[in-house]
Amino acid sequence: MMKTKLRKHLPANVRWRQWLPLLTLFLLLFSFSSCNDGEEGRNEFISVSQVDSRTGEKTEMKLDEVLNIPPKAGQLSIFVKTNTIYSVLVQSKTPANEQEKEEIIENWLKAEKTGRNEATGEDEWRLTWDAQTKDYKRRTATLSFTSPEVDYGKFINICQGFTTRLSENFEWLKYGSSTASPNVTSNEKLIGDWTKAQKEYNWSSTIANGADKAYCYGKFGFIRLGDEQGHGADLLTPYMTDIARDSVLLVSFDAVAYMDENGEKDNNKLTINILNGGEFAETHTTTKTVSLDYYDPLDADVLHTMWNKGRHDFYVVSTPERPITANTKIQIIGGDYILPTGNNRVFVDNFHVYRLDDVYYYLLEE
Repeated sequence: MMKTKLRKHLPANVRWRQWLPLLTLFLLLFSFSSCNDGEEGRNEFISVSQVDSRTGEKTEMKLDEVLNIPPKAGQLSIFVKTNTIYSVLVQSKTPANEQEKEEIIENWLKAEKTGRNEATGEDEWRLTWDAQTKDYKRRTATLSFTSPEVDYGKFINICQGFTTRLSENFEWLKYGSSTASPNVTSNEKLIGDWTKAQKEYNWSSTIANGADKAYCYGKFGFIRLGDEQGHGADLLTPYMTDIARDSVLLVSFDAVAYMDENGEKDNNKLTINILNGGEFAETHTTTKTVSLDYYDPLDADVLHTMWNKGRHDFYVVSTPERPITANTKIQIIGGDYILPTGNNRVFVDNFHVYRLDDVYYYLLEE
């Protein structure tokens, strides 16, 4: 039987149809390749730089870099260079504490575009931040750089404050009234008579030689050292075993001196001692005495305003001669333990100890 060669008898336009799918695929691949080449040719990029405050040199910041800023209010500029449309998003937060979930805090850090350098193609953004006034607990913010055209995946973390080693506001003390003047002494409680649960917080006070009690009193959310009969008292922090790994600590607390409703003032000296390792950064000693401010007992809002001028901060450093250890404690003393020449009643609250990262050490010299 003779085989018929149909191909030769097909019209030319029909013969091309069998190649059409292959031709279409080829054109699509070429088109896709051309688009990819075009995208690659655009080379979208973004770079973020800052000027080092210590060297004065502008350096590019790395992806996911952490930028540390001091607790006091301030500002700095960053410089953004890119070849596409972009925006900057600020998300700020602070931990409720180091064991709990993060609490969102709005607007402590702001970013604002302030200008453009056409010669370098850089936009200048001004970052401004609020001071930490209540405490120096570490809080973070994230600067995200976004674009509708490309996913940069570029962000910078900004950290303010420090890692907490001890944080105490004595809210578990509920002696007396939440609205009574600090001068009211009814229902306050000597530290030796605190409940078992309260003693387990491990704050302590020394019983002076010849005395049968420590004159440290628990009030409603704060502490008083000393009494109206001239007895002084001290307060010692609990053990903080983690600080054995630390080289610099920031100790912060509120303390004010007593004044009665007639304007009569107690002595206002407070002695601070560093026990069992560490020394004051500025004096290289283990003891110092400070003068306290007085509150106004006639102020209707005295329980809040009494601390307005009460903040005391100081740095403790570990040295070869006096290394910080797991036994290091901070002791504050209102006058002498027995003060026959006058009263030295002192109120104390909001006691914190923070670990400073090495990058913060330059703050000691500011």
